[in-house]
Amino acid sequence: MSPEDRKARSEALLKERGIPFLDSLPCVESEEEASTQAVEEVGKRIICLFCVSGTGFEPDDSAFIDYLKENDFWQYLSRQEATFLSNPQGHEQAQIKASWQMEALYFLLWAVKVVPELPFPIDQSSSNEFIESIPKCDESPWPFIRSLQLRPLPEILDASDLIYRLHWATRHYGKKVNVNQEVVQEWHHAVNWLTNYDGEGWDWVATDT
Repeated sequence: MSPEDRKARSEALLKERGIPFLDSLPCVESEEEASTQAVEEVGKRIICLFCVSGTGFEPDDSAFIDYLKENDFWQYLSRQEATFLSNPQGHEQAQIKASWQMEALYFLLWAVKVVPELPFPIDQSSSNEFIESIPKCDESPWPFIRSLQLRPLPEILDASDLIYRLHWATRHYGKKVNVNQEVVQEWHHAVNWLTNYDGEGWDWVATDT
């Protein structure tokens, strides 16, 4: 599918749902131009996000931090994540930000086929959809990581294009748009990291609209 066709399909879906869009918003990259993170990198990011978001929800529970340290995964945290996990009770706003990263986790789990279908982002995601697939506290993360497979690039670009346009709508129309703005923000961050949008590390991924 060409970038123009992908854009047109996204706009048609938004129109069906009564969601405004900007016709002049550019296309996402073509399948020939786009690239994705290596699947092992995605797996490592999933484990880090699971532990960060879990600590955001339960800042007094050290189990997620212990898991990262015991499995030598602290090295894969971003700088902001490591700072938060070094003092998770320190700031309520940091806890909230960390807990929202479950949405980025959810998107990446969809990208590696653990979550079977990416719903329209009206509601917050539920960990019940994937919790049984995540390694337990006494299990190594590596068998899980090595079992993962990325979805085909066209599927990922389809999601990228739609999320990009949804994010524009939520930024300009806020709660008038029937989608969850925070979910869209986290999904946009995740898909831009996944597709090497600007080549930046996790903390610095841009979500331009």
